[in-house]
Amino acid sequence: MKVSLFFLVILVQFSLAKAFQAEPPTPQAESLKAYNIDKSAISVSGVSSGGFMAVQLGVAFSKDFASVASVAGGIYWCAEGDSQKAQTWCMKHPDNIQSEVQVNEVRKLAQAGAVDPVTNMQRQKVYIFASPKDAIIHPGNGEKLEEFYRAFVPASQILVEKGIEAAHGFPTLNSGNPCQMGFLPWLLKCNFDLAGEILNSAYGTLQARGVADVKHLHKFSQKDFGDETTPLYREGWVYVPANCEQGEKCRLHIALHGCQMNPDFIQDKFATLAGYNEWAETNSIIVLYPQSAKISKDNPYACWDWFGFTGADYMTKSGKQMQALKKMLQTIAP
Repeated sequence: MKVSLFFLVILVQFSLAKAFQAEPPTPQAESLKAYNIDKSAISVSGVSSGGFMAVQLGVAFSKDFASVASVAGGIYWCAEGDSQKAQTWCMKHPDNIQSEVQVNEVRKLAQAGAVDPVTNMQRQKVYIFASPKDAIIHPGNGEKLEEFYRAFVPASQILVEKGIEAAHGFPTLNSGNPCQMGFLPWLLKCNFDLAGEILNSAYGTLQARGVADVKHLHKFSQKDFGDETTPLYREGWVYVPANCEQGEKCRLHIALHGCQMNPDFIQDKFATLAGYNEWAETNSIIVLYPQSAKISKDNPYACWDWFGFTGADYMTKSGKQMQALKKMLQTIAP
């Protein structure tokens, strides 16, 4: 009995020692800061669900965005609030979509004040990427999105890229999976600098791509921008070049991930490997990486809401995630 008691005491002491030697908790992310942003040079892009969301932002808050880019996304209000239609018409059979329906809906929403006046869209630059090899979002979605934008934006301001044979995901120069193998982390090594193409489309010819500095990528708390019904992940990231941190006027780009691309699935890979930061470093661009969150039943893959899981107004200025992203924009560019 004495021997057993001795070993029991040793075991308790060992356990307590291990507990006190545990790693300290991760410091709480700081609040998103305000920067000196050129409000005439705010752009947004997104991939997959983020592509649909970027279009929603560009329509609903057209006063704020000078440029919109959709990668493997599709037409505004494609699902019409119906998750089944999202999975059938939008993802697989876009030939069923009549773009006039979405165009008329936007005009009605604008008249009601649910989205900004459509006249704002006339100044926007639009970039559409749709791969002929995308097996998840049919490339015909890109054609429907182009039809939609031609109702509001001069054709000369719409650039469509549909010649890169990539799987579903975000093409890069040299990060991610082989170009035609779409799976986690949904970054594709295609020898194609899509981030650079998007930013050059938004801002004109830029200085050469630089080298990203890991010290310039900051984690920020998203708790002030929504609640459990929004939903948002605990933190997002923002890349801030040194001159922007020091107060120089800089441009702002918002980059939205796709489904299965938030930290639950790929950690910070989209924020570090997509290629935006390299261009930001040499061109005075701040890049904001908001992060959506999983909902076990309605949104298990942490998609952005492009089909209505946060409510029927998901694509308007009053949509839950739309409001959250608008509040982030107002915070970083007051």
